[in-house]
Amino acid sequence: MTPPTWLKALIGAALLVGVMGFVFAVVRPGSPLPKAISDFMLVLTFVALLLYVYYTYVLAREASALSAAITLTQTPTDPLHILVHVTNSSKVSLQCYANLHATVKGKPVNLLGFYGGDSAFDVQPFSVVHGHFDLRDLLAKAGENEHQMIATIAAQDKTGLYLDLEFWYAPAGTRRTFHNPRQPHYFDFERRVLVADF
Repeated sequence: MTPPTWLKALIGAALLVGVMGFVFAVVRPGSPLPKAISDFMLVLTFVALLLYVYYTYVLAREASALSAAITLTQTPTDPLHILVHVTNSSKVSLQCYANLHATVKGKPVNLLGFYGGDSAFDVQPFSVVHGHFDLRDLLAKAGENEHQMIATIAAQDKTGLYLDLEFWYAPAGTRRTFHNPRQPHYFDFERRVLVADF
């Protein structure tokens, strides 16, 4: 990482002032200027120390920031089979939770385990955990199937199968949780695609 221009200029100015102080001390031994330059260099050293402390704090804070995400993707061979990727971009282990908040024709579908927000994936630092679920299972829990949905749901009707994905995480062993914005999706049965509804 190259130092910023302002830091190079500050170092250059400090060196120039230091050289000028040395030259004046040699040329005019009784001059008060070397003492003033020495005091100025002391102030510059203090400023440099403050900058060092501040940027060390900024780097440490950014390195310990918690960050996790969840993504849903369809399998190429079976559009109703959904792959789930939970990514931990933090330096600490995270317990990650999700709730699909699935509805079929406007009626909630009760889910258990990770997809119902009951259990967590333990995700190690800088790693990804994979999971999957099938939309057919959600439809079956609501007493429906894909063919019935195609016959009764209009094209691009968002109420057929809707997922309002909620995702949150906590550092392992703590109760403090962090929530990501919800990710609403609906399934377009005519095109057989899962559409983000932002």
